Amino acid sequence: MLKSLAFLGACSPALAALVQKNWDIGWVNRSPNGVARPVIGINGQWPLPLLEATVGDTVRITVNNKLGNETTGIHWHGLHQIGSNEMDGPAGATQCPIPPGKSFTYEFVVNYPGTYWYHSHVGTQYPDGLRGPLIVKHGYSHPDPYAGKYEKEYLITLSGKFPFLVC
Repeated sequence: MLKSLAFLGACSPALAALVQKNWDIGWVNRSPNGVARPVIGINGQWPLPLLEATVGDTVRITVNNKLGNETTGIHWHGLHQIGSNEMDGPAGATQCPIPPGKSFTYEFVVNYPGTYWYHSHVGTQYPDGLRGPLIVKHGYSHPDPYAGKYEKEYLITLSGKFPFLVC
């Protein structure tokens, strides 16, 4: 009996995980262009934290709006919100914005691997820093197809106005 249970355990796919975070969204002072100014951070951090998950995981993020007098919301850019459209996040489109001093919990399953990002659709919060990286890795039964073919990974996020060429 034990051998058959061990065999079943070895052949069954690993269970998906719960990726759970508690984010306080508020103002912090940073110097994104060399000059100190208020930007929007998460848990006092800016640049914003990388959110990582694996295909099949459930993501549960509680957002606590600590912006003072602004509403907020998070859009999970590029993710297919199959069966969870109300978690997509554009304030005024698929959800009401989160009032100051209130919280909202986003919960959804990630279905496709890739590099995505999260950001706000409220006012000037996106250019004020409320944007961060989101990486969904291949499923547990599909390891990285490039494993061993690179030494290190780097995550670079770009934002802002790009200069144009003047001739």
